[in-house]
Amino acid sequence: MRWAMRGGPNETPIEMWQDAIERVIREERLALVRRVMVLAETESTQDAALRASADGVSSLVVADRQTGGRGRLGRQWVQGEAPDEGQKQKAARGLGVAATFALVKRDVPPARLSIAAGLAACRACEVAVGTGQGVRLGLRWPNDVVERDGGQRKLAGVLVETKVETALVGIGINVRHDAEDFPAVLGGRAASTSMLGSAATRLDVLIELVRQFDRALGMDPDSLAAEWSRRDILVGSRRTFEHAGHRYEGTVQGVQPTSHIDLVTEDGRRVQLPALTTSLVHEG
Repeated sequence: MRWAMRGGPNETPIEMWQDAIERVIREERLALVRRVMVLAETESTQDAALRASADGVSSLVVADRQTGGRGRLGRQWVQGEAPDEGQKQKAARGLGVAATFALVKRDVPPARLSIAAGLAACRACEVAVGTGQGVRLGLRWPNDVVERDGGQRKLAGVLVETKVETALVGIGINVRHDAEDFPAVLGGRAASTSMLGSAATRLDVLIELVRQFDRALGMDPDSLAAEWSRRDILVGSRRTFEHAGHRYEGTVQGVQPTSHIDLVTEDGRRVQLPALTTSLVHEG
């Protein structure tokens, strides 16, 4: 597959994305979704996907630009905008992948959906960056895709929300950003596949994400957990977590991604923190 560099002539116009995604789903017999919608702009792909699947059809909604993206536990997802790239006016286009899978009546626990989505995002980034780039990626619980070394800059994140019989799995991946495209508050904490040497376009990464999420959800629970754990970066490190209004600092002894985190605190206590309602406190 030939991948285009940022802003190059081979960047596929968004008007062609829907046909390209549907063709891959059809030809590779992917069973994850039956409907694909690609929007020029939306406030939140989570909300748009919920509306799209209201008739009971599992759907994928992708936005070129998302203006009010949500993150886990109420945080905001910053997608960014494209710079001038030699044009007179700044193009109001996104630089990353903003996608939500609305899965109707899928009997999969939210915690399993979360780690499957995180694994899929990580695999998509791994394919984009390639094994020859000298970059190692990992998963920072629960589902952040980060560099393993250095500052562990974040490339992707996941948000899972449940609405009656529909699970909304939102995935955001930084693809074409340069360092200056991120807000100052994220300085040194965010990266993109392009910054790690990838020539993959947003459509390339999106299609690979659809493939990998379909495969991850088809894995048995033990295999899924094992693949996730192989990419885990927290075990053995000193971290701070927040749960129910309290902070816990210590050394991570183990991560059971669908259930809990094992932590040994400063005073030697062993604490198990529930996965779904605990957050990692980021330093700096």
